[in-house]
Amino acid sequence: MLNLKYKLGELNPQFLRELKGRLKIRNVLLAIATSLLGQFILFMAYQTKLPQNPIKWPYSNTYCTGGSEYNRPECMLDNYGDVIINWQLWYQDIFKFLGLIAIFAILVGGTYLLINDLATEERRDTLNFIRLSPQSPQSILFGKMLGVPILLYVVVLLAIPLHLWLGLNAKIPLNQILIFYVIFLAASIFYYSGALLFGLIGSWLGGFQCWLGSAFVLGFLVLNQQYLLKYESVFQGPLIALRLMSPQHFIPNYSLNYEMANFHWFGLSLGNSLVMIIGFSLLVYFMGIYFIWQSLQRCYRDPNATMLSKRQSYLLTTSFTAITLGCANLQNEAIKSGYFSDIKDNLLFLIFLNFWLFLYLIAALMPNRQTLQDWARYQHIYRVNHPGKYKLVKDLIWGEKSPGVLAIAINALIVFTSTSVFLSVPSSHGGSKISAFAALIFTFSLLIIYAALAQLLLFMKNEQRLLWTNGIVGAVIILPPIVLFMLFSDPRTQSFLWFFSIVAPSIFLFPPTNYSLNTMGCFLAIVGHASILGLLLFKTKRQLQKAGESATKALLTPN
Repeated sequence: MLNLKYKLGELNPQFLRELKGRLKIRNVLLAIATSLLGQFILFMAYQTKLPQNPIKWPYSNTYCTGGSEYNRPECMLDNYGDVIINWQLWYQDIFKFLGLIAIFAILVGGTYLLINDLATEERRDTLNFIRLSPQSPQSILFGKMLGVPILLYVVVLLAIPLHLWLGLNAKIPLNQILIFYVIFLAASIFYYSGALLFGLIGSWLGGFQCWLGSAFVLGFLVLNQQYLLKYESVFQGPLIALRLMSPQHFIPNYSLNYEMANFHWFGLSLGNSLVMIIGFSLLVYFMGIYFIWQSLQRCYRDPNATMLSKRQSYLLTTSFTAITLGCANLQNEAIKSGYFSDIKDNLLFLIFLNFWLFLYLIAALMPNRQTLQDWARYQHIYRVNHPGKYKLVKDLIWGEKSPGVLAIAINALIVFTSTSVFLSVPSSHGGSKISAFAALIFTFSLLIIYAALAQLLLFMKNEQRLLWTNGIVGAVIILPPIVLFMLFSDPRTQSFLWFFSIVAPSIFLFPPTNYSLNTMGCFLAIVGHASILGLLLFKTKRQLQKAGESATKALLTPN
């Protein structure tokens, strides 16, 4: 054991540190007891669902084998007077339910533990001490990912033999069970990486941080389970990416259509091949893991650094656009023939997904106050020492310490250009195309305004500027549609005001009945957007100039 500890300490000291703190005899025995007792209770609970002898006729039960009565099969007796039971279905149901429990326990519980662990390290000021160690960020963070939820791993690993036995008795091919385990592992790495990142950047939330992170994962999994299965036919467009991000859809025989036969990507039929759909899902997971770990390494080394460099953000946007646009039902014959209602549905889903992408980009690209002050001082000194050599635009596009508004605009341009190609596929419905282009323009105009507002707020002198920035930007996004709906429930009244809310794209795509968009109102709304953006940029520029001049004077003035 000492030799094993020595080798483990050499391989990953952080992992060994986590194991020493958590693998106490009492905790391990409690985890083992919880796992075994839970499996026993689950097995006995499903035993009670079986039809019991003797039974009163007529009688129906989910696990009987006769004709259907009220959507439940009637029970039949064999030659010995015993009820004939559909054991394969019974084993399948336990197999699926045990898989769901494991998914929720690992993803939700592990997310909570990881975020809480980093919050505790930050509160005790031991995280900075760990940063001083010679270990690489990957080694430390991976050690936490493996070690912090170790008791959860014990609980789930003890349930694998029962899960395999149930699956084989349910006549589920072993390769499908193993594929589910692979997808589950990839999903765990993805969600745990996101939890580590949120734990590093969300310290301003205090004790609420771990609850918020785990609640978000729980809500996503529950909605994915209930809503996406209920409306499976709807989620064959861009939103199918949400199904790929939820491992419960890969539990064998769980989804109504396990292989998602209708799934295409840029016209390529991937859903008919289990290997292709699994490969594509793993590609989506690993793409997310790659960009999250880029952010993790940057934030771990320097808490004041942005989560992504501008170059990385352009690559992220390009990859995200390729994934979502490819899922947008381009192979649909109705779209090819110019039936525009399908295009509007897909475009609305694309806007919805890109909205969340750009919220992440706004958080990932906006430098804090101290970084902006350093950049402003550098710019001021450069202009004084090198008159005529002006490289501001290049710095705004590629520089890591410069304001991020222009980078957000470039990312918006990438999505707008790519989606415009998508809109040009149908050959007719020119009027509907104009509405679709207008929806895109207003979407990205609003997102750039939110980015400019966030950048301006991050330059506040208030120590709680992160809290204020998130609160104000969130209020600007959420409150206008609520207030407008309370005052003018019908967008046909005061439509000009609705164009300044986040619901503006949906008004263009799905205008109310007997309502025609006012061209002059749309033009004035665009002018209003440009005016608001110009004002925000002007205020930010003035503050940067003042900060650069003040910092330069303080630096150059002799004592």
